[in-house]
Amino acid sequence: MASLQALREEVEVFCRAQAEALADEAAGRVALADLAAVDRAHPTVVAPDTGSALQAALGSERTPEAQRPRLGMLVAFLGRAVVEAETRTADDSLRQARRAKRVSAAGESRLLSTAWAAMAEEPDRPRRAALAWTTEDAELELREGVQRRWEAMRIAAERARVAPPGALQSPEQVAALETEAGEFLRSTGDAWREVLRYACRRLDPDLNPLPRGDAALHDLVRLSSAPLAGAFPPADRLPALRLWLDRSGLTLEAGGRVRLETRTPSEAPLPAACFAVDPPERIRLVTSGPAVGHGAFPALLDAAGRARAAAAVSGSAPLEARRMGDPAVRSSAGWLFRGVLRSERWLRRSLGQSRTTAREVARLSALTQLGELRMASVRLPLVRAMTASGPTRAAVEALAAALTEALFVQVTPGAVLASLARWPAEAEELRAAALAERVLRQADERFDADDFRNPGAARWLGGLWARGSELDADALAQEISGAPLSLAEVSRRLVAVLGA
Repeated sequence: MASLQALREEVEVFCRAQAEALADEAAGRVALADLAAVDRAHPTVVAPDTGSALQAALGSERTPEAQRPRLGMLVAFLGRAVVEAETRTADDSLRQARRAKRVSAAGESRLLSTAWAAMAEEPDRPRRAALAWTTEDAELELREGVQRRWEAMRIAAERARVAPPGALQSPEQVAALETEAGEFLRSTGDAWREVLRYACRRLDPDLNPLPRGDAALHDLVRLSSAPLAGAFPPADRLPALRLWLDRSGLTLEAGGRVRLETRTPSEAPLPAACFAVDPPERIRLVTSGPAVGHGAFPALLDAAGRARAAAAVSGSAPLEARRMGDPAVRSSAGWLFRGVLRSERWLRRSLGQSRTTAREVARLSALTQLGELRMASVRLPLVRAMTASGPTRAAVEALAAALTEALFVQVTPGAVLASLARWPAEAEELRAAALAERVLRQADERFDADDFRNPGAARWLGGLWARGSELDADALAQEISGAPLSLAEVSRRLVAVLGA
């Protein structure tokens, strides 16, 4: 193995190449990012022997104690890189199959890869249901491809002697988060069902949640993306977002570091995405084109938060803090930005909504965010159990049934398979939401943040972001507040908004 410094330099180039390739795919410059070519160009990074050598160094008594945290982050990163490289063939095959497959409904044909986004933009329920049925069939036809991908992931993780992607650091951490997730489901159940019933009737006067109604996941997709017609500006127009950021001192461009790009629309909208090409100097924020409906605005806020946080990282921060560490820390910036959609003051001030509209949008936005977290809470133990046997038919059906019970809308096995085509991220999502809530509470208590319009709160937040992922989400929460992460705080906030 090369020297540790040489390895870090190669990892830096590897990360930059991956981010560029993925950003080009999101921007529509290439149909599918050739990440296998990036792997081939950096064999040392994706070689199991490299990670094994570093693991030996990490366990050696000769390694200085001060070097162990960063070395541990590098070991974890290399383990993930090995698993991804060895899973690449199965992953690319599944992605290509999804992109090639077409579904037909209501006289229209579209790519499977765009079908779920199209459901969000389809206001007519019968047409949306027809698209959901044909999409379900198409997803089920790809089950073997999903199974092969998970099997490849398991084998690669075993060979590299690392935890599967999405795993937490210790059994104790897993048990604690699963306990919290279970309590989160219990504490938010009544509020979720009550406001879901109200939201369904706004969508269709005859629509009701289960068990008495026939609400389905495609209805929830529509609700999540379009809480009120015309409530949000198109995602390719940023004046409201820029105005808020400028007034708060969290300017999106961050000294020219964030590069805004607009993707040419294809058959259906794609969510905005942030790619840290060379943090903090180059961050690419790719948004969808003008054809995208108003439902893309929450995704834009999420991506903008991640982009702004990445652009705030100190240039002198080590590689591990800029590129590695706990992904929940980076994700929390997206949750923090999306949190303004629960703020009536922000909606009235920044988007010019009336008092009545702002109240409705805040409640329905809170419902959407609660739905995401309830899904993650249900999925957390069930998806983790799949790492041993993969998404078998029985496991997928059990997950669909559990989601149906928790969401009070019909969730089908095909919809579950669509989500399993991505790397597991339930733990990241839950911990990111908890960290974002802790940051918001501390900003309000210390500075009366007022949606971060207070310059002191904005400077404090920028200081947290400047450290990158130097600390994991749990350690950062302890540092800023003296208390561990807690989903209970997220529960209280969301229930309070829903009850407004």
